This record gives sequence, structure tokens and C-alpha cells, in this order.
Amino acid sequence: MKNTNRLNSVLWNVITTNYSSFKKRIYLLVALFALRAAVSFGQITITQTDMPQPGDTIRLSTCNTNVGLPNPSLTGANYIWNYDSLIPYTQTIDTFINVSATPLAYQLYFNDALLYPAYKSTVAQNAPNLPALGPVTITNVINYYKNQASSYESVGYGANINGIPTSVKDDTIDIMYVLPMNYGNSDSCHSASHAQIAGIGYYATHQKRINNIDGWGTLKTPFGVFNTLRVKTILYSYDSVEVDTPIHIGFSTPLTEKIQYKWFGNGFGLPLLQVNEQVITGNPVFTSAVYRDSIRKQVLGLSPVNSFSANILLYPNPNNGEFTFQSPATVTGLKLDIYNMLGQRIYEQKADIKFPLVVNLNAPPAGLYFYKFVSETGKVVAEGKIMVE
Repeated sequence: MKNTNRLNSVLWNVITTNYSSFKKRIYLLVALFALRAAVSFGQITITQTDMPQPGDTIRLSTCNTNVGLPNPSLTGANYIWNYDSLIPYTQTIDTFINVSATPLAYQLYFNDALLYPAYKSTVAQNAPNLPALGPVTITNVINYYKNQASSYESVGYGANINGIPTSVKDDTIDIMYVLPMNYGNSDSCHSASHAQIAGIGYYATHQKRINNIDGWGTLKTPFGVFNTLRVKTILYSYDSVEVDTPIHIGFSTPLTEKIQYKWFGNGFGLPLLQVNEQVITGNPVFTSAVYRDSIRKQVLGLSPVNSFSANILLYPNPNNGEFTFQSPATVTGLKLDIYNMLGQRIYEQKADIKFPLVVNLNAPPAGLYFYKFVSETGKVVAEGKIMVE
């Protein structure tokens, strides 16, 4: 009997000890699940407050190669996009400003709620110079946006067109995003604008935008890990010039198709990541990946948007590999580098450059190329894209 009691006592101690250990494991698992639930990402909504605001200064890094990057077309619900291997090549600073801080001549349509209520802007942004189109040059560009609860709209731009400060409103407003943005939404719009040019005629832009919100989930970049909503945008666009002559001459650029994959997070203004593609002969070709970033000392240089010390224009663009750079100012001590889409330098000119500068790439393959003018101190003073057809 004593042996039986002793055996029962031993068994009870084993059971109670194991049960105590079991309870601890259960509590630990519950705690881990609770912690995971607390930090796990869920589906988000992008609203008016997540769009750019006046005073926003956003540092962006640009990667010019897609080697080792995932296919951006892959997406879905609760998806994980891993772009933490992005390598920054250059950095820019996007600055958003109050409309009232822009040149007065630019504000004509964008700061008058009484006469032009549809164009009354809430924020403006410095932008790069536009490519020259025939006799038309467009420099010192500022874009104007209207941020409201139902949409984020690009309503027009101000620029020096052939040296004359001009305010250009969209004849049909470009609705960039219908708000709020949720997974599964889609929308599209057509937009167009035209500007009268003294002594020439009209310069016009035309665009169709298609947005599909095709994913949500976790985005990983060198900047961090974020809960995001993914938007795929397709843009069809062309520009045209009409010359006032008795026979009414006009010409336009070829229709281009671009694809933008954008990942938005709450409270960041611009996308945390945007992967850009140009469709060439029916095939999407990677051009760049731009992402929100911190200071990266290893990049080649900081190129603030629209703060170049030289206004250098490129024409014609598109071209066959032979083109001209022109500058309205006297610029000396520059070096020119031209790269292909793999980041390989295919052309350089180290001698003291004088404008106009004629470049012949000797019949390169059709596609997108990038150019940089660099000063003697290593600062990028002008950069852009070259389309070879």
C-alpha cells in the first residue's frame, strides 16, 4: 500500500510539473501570437492626408538597374515585395511648397478660387525641365496639385516657355488618384493642356492614365519595412506643336507608353517605392526604381530637383542616336557621361564642353539612355533621358 501511495505521489508530481511547464508554453505561445498580431500588417487605405503637403521635403534615391530585383508585376493580397537589395545611384530631394511662394506669373490659374475654382491648388512642386520640342523650350517648371478628399489632381504647371513666364492649366484635369484608395479599386482619365507661344502657335500635351490598385502587403526597401498599398499606373502620352502659318503646320512626338508600379504607405506623401518601365515595341523595359531613403554617402551625388546650375536642353528627343545639347547660358568645366539601362557608360566627353554640343552614339540599339553633366567638383548639374528609336 505504501509503495502504491509512493508511486501515486511520484506520478502526481510528474503530472503537475509537466502541466506547469505546459501552461508556461501555452502562455508563451499566446503571448507570441498576441505580439505578432500587434505588429503584423493589415490592409490599409490611402486618403487625402497621405498625399504631399506644403513643406514636405522628401529624400529619394534612384536605382538604375533591375539586376537582382523581383518582377514588379507580381502582386496580390497580403503580398511581400522584397526590394531591400536596391542600390542607390543618385539622390534627389523633392520639395513641396505653398502655391503663394511660386512666381506670381505662374499663379494665374492656380491661386484664384473665385475665377478658377477647379484649379485652386493646395501644393506646388519644383520639376525638371521638359525636353525641347522643335522651336519650343520649357524651363523652370513648377507643377500644381489639388489635394481634396475625393481625389489628388494635377491641374497644370508654370514654366518659362521660350523664356516667357507662363501659367498653363489643364484643359482636362489629370486625376492622378481617386481617393480614398483601397485594394481592388480602378479608375482612368484623359487629360490635356495647351499653351499659346508668341510668334509660333500652340504647344499641347495629351495623356491617358489608367490606375489599378492591385495589391497590399509588406514592402521591404533599404529604408525599412512598411505596410503598403500597391498601385499600377499605365500612362499613354504625346506632345504636339501647332505653328501659325497659312497652311497650318503641326507635328507631334510619338505616342509613349509608360508603366509605374507604386507602393504607398500611410503618412509618407510620395510612394515609398516607384518602379518605372517604358514600353518599347510592345515590351516593358525597366528604366529606374525610385524609393524613399535616408542619406547615402556612397551615391555619386545629390541632385535636387530643378536646382541645376545649368539649363541644358536636348533635341531632338526621341532620336536615332544623333542629337544636340544646347544651353541658353555660358557653362564651362563640364563632363558628359551617357549610360545604357544596365548602368554601363557608353559615351563620355571629358574635354571642356562648348554648346551647342553635337553627340553621335553611332547607331546604338533602340531603347532608353541616361545622360549626366558633371561639374569639375563632381556635382551633377543636369541629367535626363534619351530615347533612341
